Amino acid sequence: MIKPDHWITKFGQSGGIEPFNREHVNPASYDVTLGDHWICPTRDPEETRSEHFTLFPGEVILATTAEFVKLPRDVVCDLKLKSSLGRLWLNHSLSGWIDCNFQGQITLELQNLGPYPRRLTAGMRVAQLVFLSMESAPDIAYGEQGRGHYQGQAGATQAWDDKMFPKVLSGKGEK
Repeated sequence: MIKPDHWITKFGQSGGIEPFNREHVNPASYDVTLGDHWICPTRDPEETRSEHFTLFPGEVILATTAEFVKLPRDVVCDLKLKSSLGRLWLNHSLSGWIDCNFQGQITLELQNLGPYPRRLTAGMRVAQLVFLSMESAPDIAYGEQGRGHYQGQAGATQAWDDKMFPKVLSGKGEK
């Protein structure tokens, strides 16, 4: 079941979302904002902290929410890009699922599918969190017994590793 506004407000006010802004509560979701940490694999330097970031057409970045979220053991979360950004041809790619018991800032995969550069600003509303109740808490939740690679993360985090995912520079397959 999707959690309603009054549950989200109580959750946020009790420390589940920090910082919490009552004005970001919607009937069935909570608006999260962009932080100031950006990782772009096609730029040098690849990683930066800034209040603004210009995302060019076709470019992809990892960004972070300003909010630190502490999910209960029996609640999961689905991240959805704000529709107003989707109408500007910005896309949140791939990972939008947040497991129960996750604690940390949320990494976003943002892509500019449009024809124009878009300026992203720390503090702007970027996505909505939809909270869903589980039937019961799991035996082993995220962050427990070695599960949960990103538990406690702060800022955008990259997972790529040249050993795990080798770069193919020739375009003709692996070397």
